[in-house]
Amino acid sequence: MAYSSVQALWLCILALIGATARAAEPSTVEQRAREDLDRQLQALVKTPPPEVVITYEGLPGEGTARPYKLLEVDFILNGQPLAVPGLDVISGPGIHRLAALKVEEGSYTLVSRVTYTNSDSWSLFSEESGFLWKMTASVTFQAQKGLRMRVKVVPSINPNAPDPRLKLKLSHDVSAEMTAPLADATLGEGQDAGPPPVAVAQVPPPVTAPPVTSPPVTVTQVPPPTKPPDPGPVAPGKLMLKVLAGKKPVAATAYVRGGRGAPQQVLLDKAARKPAAVMLPPGEYTVDVLSKGFLAQTRQVKVSREREATVDFVLAPAPAKKDQQAQVKDARVELPTPPGFEEKQAAPRKGSTQGLALLVDMMVRDETLRLRLEGHTDNREAPAPARQALSEARAKAVADLLVKAGLSPSRIDASGLGDTRPKAPNLIPRGRELNRRVDILLVRGK
Repeated sequence: MAYSSVQALWLCILALIGATARAAEPSTVEQRAREDLDRQLQALVKTPPPEVVITYEGLPGEGTARPYKLLEVDFILNGQPLAVPGLDVISGPGIHRLAALKVEEGSYTLVSRVTYTNSDSWSLFSEESGFLWKMTASVTFQAQKGLRMRVKVVPSINPNAPDPRLKLKLSHDVSAEMTAPLADATLGEGQDAGPPPVAVAQVPPPVTAPPVTSPPVTVTQVPPPTKPPDPGPVAPGKLMLKVLAGKKPVAATAYVRGGRGAPQQVLLDKAARKPAAVMLPPGEYTVDVLSKGFLAQTRQVKVSREREATVDFVLAPAPAKKDQQAQVKDARVELPTPPGFEEKQAAPRKGSTQGLALLVDMMVRDETLRLRLEGHTDNREAPAPARQALSEARAKAVADLLVKAGLSPSRIDASGLGDTRPKAPNLIPRGRELNRRVDILLVRGK
């Protein structure tokens, strides 16, 4: 009768035991034989390696009331970027496969970064104009042999969001399925259930020497270390918010960012007679205020337990005419009234800085933007060695005005270029006046 591979393996093991029992201690022979048998049997069972399948569910596109356009994606698995299909493939509605991988057993973390924009044309009267939804989400899962982990990246629309910045959100769905159930695990050659039980000769246990007694040892009890007393929760500080349009309260949404928690949203009622109180842990915060029909504003504030912090906003109406609005061309911001400078003066002329409020509004509505300010001079207003320093002073003066308006200094870079890049001929007074300027450039990125 022909033996299966498993039966032949058992006979080999028994022969090994019989051949070596006389040359080694019985307990060592039995242990080694059983360990070798376990290794051989495990090698016969073929369990597939772990698999990870990552998909992306696109948002509804054309034909919806307000379509959204996918601008940028970035997926990182355990610190390694994934090569995924292009935006033209995954931007449409439906499920799109990003990657299918065979991996080692262990823990994995997927970090997804997705950027959307409103694909409608820009309009001052649209709440979503100029917005970028730059979302980040992560999920951690465990990969095991015989399992296929399915991770779906899911952007979604919240139509009832109180503010456009909360309209889109990003999340993950994780599920698992078996790629080779235990009952269907394949053996090597021969699919029989295995040989009949084989009796293994009992080997007498080794003779052990009588135990050696030792004198009792006294153990000194060491008390456990005492934990320091729990200081309890930190007492919060109070931030008072007031938002006015002229002298009257106005309905607005405030976003308080900072500390260790998520941004806090505060809804302000136009009928409120008193400032809104916000309880916060002590620390430094940024407060952004948005209201329909008004330019957005921001403030930096420090909250402490000892003293109540108060922030007042007086909002200015957003301009309705296009020639009164800020224009962006090739990352360069053109203000309807740019800051002007007298000869040899670093500070802008009085009455020429109203347009900076439009720049603050733009920065508040897109927190991924940074500014680069470049100062310039004409070729006559100062000796050549002094023009560089004067141009730097002009850029810094504008930066200081923006910081005073509430922008964080970390979002502004200022530099000077002297008279190396004239905007107009320096031969006439008007040309020299145009060359005494500060250029404003937008830089994308945190």
